Amino acid sequence: MVNIIWGDKLLEYDFGDGHPLRSVRCKMGVEELLKSNMNYKIIEPRYASEQEITLFHTKGYIESIKNNKGGNAETPIKNMYNPARLSVGSTLTAIDSITADERIAVNICGGWHHAFENEARGFCIFNDVVIGAKYAQKKGYNKIMIIDWDVHHGDGTQRAFLNDDSIYTISIHQDPSTQYPYLSGYTSENRVTNLNIPIMPGENEQEIMKKVLSNIPNEIRGFKPDMLIIQMGVDGYKFDPMSSIDLSERFYESISVVLGRCAKKNRFPVILLGGGGFYFPKTAELWRLIVETFEDNMM
Repeated sequence: MVNIIWGDKLLEYDFGDGHPLRSVRCKMGVEELLKSNMNYKIIEPRYASEQEITLFHTKGYIESIKNNKGGNAETPIKNMYNPARLSVGSTLTAIDSITADERIAVNICGGWHHAFENEARGFCIFNDVVIGAKYAQKKGYNKIMIIDWDVHHGDGTQRAFLNDDSIYTISIHQDPSTQYPYLSGYTSENRVTNLNIPIMPGENEQEIMKKVLSNIPNEIRGFKPDMLIIQMGVDGYKFDPMSSIDLSERFYESISVVLGRCAKKNRFPVILLGGGGFYFPKTAELWRLIVETFEDNMM
């Protein structure tokens, strides 16, 4: 069973005309999932409480979002407190929905990995990836692995857990010397709590897959997570306007097969968060491919 977290109120996470982040992308993603032959159910999301948001964000920052202070043209925050709170709540709903028989949950309107504890950045207001991991730990999932294959480095997530050896972050992204966020995502930052796998424009997909797929199963074997959270951004797809790397359907399917089999073998649940993707209808089709592949290999 795949639990799909969705309600039309999530359409309010929208930055308006002229901005690439429009909520219709999430709606199209969910509509594509519902065309699938997967065994799924739709679960209405709840709002995250302010206390839950403080699992990562400072109270001062939360107040600023509530009072429409801060943000910028890239990440406008006016009237976005409740939509951002619902997006976080959707990730928490996904975590709450996990049972022994329902081990995959999806929040297409999630994956806001750039937000810092005190700053909205890169289209991200509240970092549901970080909050979700901390929330899962409070529910008894002691060791969390976060794998992020958005074209942009998951800098807010890495920053949150650099000194926490109970949460391990892996980010596969376009080399930050050529892509936002520019200042982080380099292999020189790798520690025992994180692994960066940057991809240079022009790098061959076969070599990329070899580099990624030879590493990750070993990391899972060594870390032994109780839960896997995936930021499944597909803006690294070769025709996505955000991307300068050449990933295809083959990459997204292959990594999902490997991780799905690891999840089945080791009996840990998987939370799938939408992340980036701005090339429609292909973005929605790739999200569906990823979710279906997980279901095929975990059930």
